[in-house]
Amino acid sequence: MPYELQIKPFEKKDGVKYRIIQMTDIALHTSEKRPTTSFVSKLRSLLQFKKPVRIYGSLQNQPNGNVPNLDSIKNNPELVKMIQEEEKKGYKVLISVPKTGVPVFPGKDTVEFINSKNGQRIIRGLAKNKDKDI
Repeated sequence: MPYELQIKPFEKKDGVKYRIIQMTDIALHTSEKRPTTSFVSKLRSLLQFKKPVRIYGSLQNQPNGNVPNLDSIKNNPELVKMIQEEEKKGYKVLISVPKTGVPVFPGKDTVEFINSKNGQRIIRGLAKNKDKDI
């Protein structure tokens, strides 16, 4: 039977050591960032050095422009392997998400673009199209 990650609320158990991966926020950028080739290697460094890491991705490669969902994350073979390795070391790995959800906000470059002349033109065009749809 294959190893399966479980997504459920946290239940603390005495005598268990935990490694916690905390998702804090998502920033949307307009500039082309090179996507992180292996977010699992970034997570490994997070667990090893206990310092925050930033992972870059692109919505262009996602179906319908959606952010990857939990099913696609939990079925990632690299992530499953990393979690199995941590469990062999005696740790239970938790991915912590705020109860209110992960906040999404515009990145600094996005705000600069929106405030630029071209950004304002796009916003005016969107507003005109919105009025036509009504």
